Amino acid sequence: MEKYLDQLAKAPPAAKFGGLAALVVMLTVANFFMAIQPTEENIARRNADRRKLDLELAEKSEIAQNLNERRREMDVLEQKLAEALTELPERRDMEELLAQINDIGKKSGLEIARVEPGKEFINGTEFFARIPIKMTVSGNYHEIAMFLQEMANMRRIVNVNNIKLDGATLKNEKVVLQSSFLATTFRFVEKKSVESPPKKRK
Repeated sequence: MEKYLDQLAKAPPAAKFGGLAALVVMLTVANFFMAIQPTEENIARRNADRRKLDLELAEKSEIAQNLNERRREMDVLEQKLAEALTELPERRDMEELLAQINDIGKKSGLEIARVEPGKEFINGTEFFARIPIKMTVSGNYHEIAMFLQEMANMRRIVNVNNIKLDGATLKNEKVVLQSSFLATTFRFVEKKSVESPPKKRK
């Protein structure tokens, strides 16, 4: 480069001008290939990487949003399932049920003379088992009616039928009736546990 500059200094003015122009062109081209072009390529590469990262971030955000929605849906379903299992539990839970019935009897002011749970049974291909409970209580008409109403309002499903009222007696200036009835509660049964009746052989 120094040799070229010495020759350029000794050259006539026209040659100097042409040489300077050529030198400027050479430096511009060299600057483009050595500095500007690599910088533009680097910027283009970075922009491409950024667009790729933006797309990945958008995809991940969408997945996360869908996951949160699925989790919220699962929470709602689990809550509904818990409520359904309260009304139709998977287990007999007879001790808990009988304790609740006993509390209702005390609050109603009557006496529970008999509580006799029976054997559960499944009717055909139903998805629930029936658990019969034979009961006998004594109290006035209002107390018995209140007791039956409170049983109907229990979270667990309990049906009462075959109600009989008899044996009216006077006790402490109160007409006391004896009532017997059949209370039926239910338990959820999975289909696989419901045995199909055996086929008759020809």
